[in-house]
Amino acid sequence: MPTNAAVQLRRFPVLRWRRGVVAGLVAVSLSCGCSGLPGGTEGDLSRAAADAASATASARLGLSLVSAHRTTGNHAEVVLDDALESVLTSYSAAATAETSSQDESGHQDVLLGYLDDAASVLGEARGHVAGVPGSPDAASLDEELGRLTDTLSAFGEGAR
Repeated sequence: MPTNAAVQLRRFPVLRWRRGVVAGLVAVSLSCGCSGLPGGTEGDLSRAAADAASATASARLGLSLVSAHRTTGNHAEVVLDDALESVLTSYSAAATAETSSQDESGHQDVLLGYLDDAASVLGEARGHVAGVPGSPDAASLDEELGRLTDTLSAFGEGAR
């Protein structure tokens, strides 16, 4: 038996049309939300930094949850693996961005350094969660992930 909404859509084609218009407006507004970032190489670098900042923030949350015994080590490892993959993807995007000025090249080098640091810390966090002897403690990893998240976020917003 069709639902009331389905019957209304069949009976009143105007409702179908409005639904399509609303879906189109939502799609346009979502795509415009990203327009605050610059274009070209600087935009590519900003997006890579923003993506990596999101990944390090997620990793920080996963690490804090496992440290508080609110999730399993396996779950935290998956979160950290996903974060590392995202940072490596950002690194690849930043490394392959074509620069046309010394400023852009300098910004690219700075970002690659931040992303390298993020990958290293994420590797150490994976070691901590897996119980590897000699791994840094959760508090120092949390502090470092917080610093990297802030730095990458600022870079993504245009701080160079």
